Amino acid sequence: MVSGIFLLSVTAALAGPVYQPQGANLTYGDVTHGQRVQSASSNPAAAAVDIARADAKSTRGTVLLGAAGLEYGNVQNVFDVYDQITGAYEPSDPGTGGGPGQLPEDKPGGIDLGQIWDNLDPDVQAALDALADEVVNQVALLALIKEEGYGKVWLAADAPFVIGNEYLGGAWTFGVNWSGSSKAFGIAQPIQFDRDAAQQALEDWFNTLPINRPVQLPVSEDIVLKVDPVTNAILFAIDNDSSIISKAAKTTELNVGYSRLAWSNSAGSLYLGAEARLYLKQLSRLSVRFGDITDSEELFDAIRDSDFRSDEGLGVDVGALWVGNNYQLGAQITNINEPTFIFPDVNLEPYRSEGAIRFLQSDQQYKMDRQLKLEASLFTSNRRWSAHVGYDADPATDPLGDRFQWLTLSAGITTDSWWIPGARIGYRQNLAGTELKYIGIGLTAFKIVNIDISSALDTVSIDGETLPQGLMASIGFQLTW
Repeated sequence: MVSGIFLLSVTAALAGPVYQPQGANLTYGDVTHGQRVQSASSNPAAAAVDIARADAKSTRGTVLLGAAGLEYGNVQNVFDVYDQITGAYEPSDPGTGGGPGQLPEDKPGGIDLGQIWDNLDPDVQAALDALADEVVNQVALLALIKEEGYGKVWLAADAPFVIGNEYLGGAWTFGVNWSGSSKAFGIAQPIQFDRDAAQQALEDWFNTLPINRPVQLPVSEDIVLKVDPVTNAILFAIDNDSSIISKAAKTTELNVGYSRLAWSNSAGSLYLGAEARLYLKQLSRLSVRFGDITDSEELFDAIRDSDFRSDEGLGVDVGALWVGNNYQLGAQITNINEPTFIFPDVNLEPYRSEGAIRFLQSDQQYKMDRQLKLEASLFTSNRRWSAHVGYDADPATDPLGDRFQWLTLSAGITTDSWWIPGARIGYRQNLAGTELKYIGIGLTAFKIVNIDISSALDTVSIDGETLPQGLMASIGFQLTW
């Protein structure tokens, strides 16, 4: 399964800092934890807060980091499951185009039900029961594909810069980010099966002289039986638009931010900030009907080499932080203007279902959702210990269609040690989409290296081994001046 998932990986991207925080933020979450440059890359007001502290010199600088993550559904072998289920589906009409590298004309045309009736003494009820059992089996497989038949990989590289307050009395941040994700998943069209209509079709077929019986028998809207007149074997075929979809994107993000003190009194200080982000995206999308798939692994190899469409957009974030002696409260709104990006067209000629066509048409557009993110932190008087809560007030959808709404709880400690000057632990849960829960740990080594790992608490069984359903890791190097 794991090796299969990596075959889905095309070097692709989404806005990593928005949906999957990198570096120390992978453990802390999108909160202003105040520990080195990475803290200033979350809330747009954070840089001015960090620079205002006594340790301002350790705040100015940059972090060079890379991160990667893997997540997959609870399926033993995604390729085997797809090949198993797609064998029951009718190929598209000739000339409409199938999947790349596929030969749907070589498909057997359905799955063999064996001899479910005797031509000399047919039992309609027994044939109907066998047919209904196979429909139930296929519906169960579709449900498995819909909920668990997916694989996703993301990669990221980030370099945020905090400059200082030499110009306009505030803190300036700059950054360049490249981050990536690729996902393959199934969309399931409901199987229309009318037992009464199927029974009537079977009775009519049995009541026809054997020499006049058609070799194809539509028994319901989506179900066709194909009869081999020599062996009397029955092929069960589904004729609907259930499909595999692959989506990917490549993004380079350039950003510039400004923050400063807005107001202060004896109770605390209010800091405000704004950040502009230029997104340079390359997007890829492919959809193939189950009926046109003969080898799913070969199909994913073709997906990996698919073409990308370029698009660009500008996003704007704003943030505020109220800072007291031992606490701080913050809020930020990301993608206020909700920039929109367009994926390439997919071939709609093989599709007949209005529902499938509408989905594929609407799925072509990706809008970066506006999102409100809240945070709260507590610090000891010497700021060695800290505790943090981050909460996304509403969900946001990434380019691949996954929804994210993170709740994070984290804590950290800083020391005077040169070997390990910082350590942290965190819990995060996606309140939308997959609803996966992660536990993360991280440490700072030699005052310049940040290492963070986050593992899903949900598990899957693969080849008899219990493995986490998701895994993320990040390593970064900090330079200060």
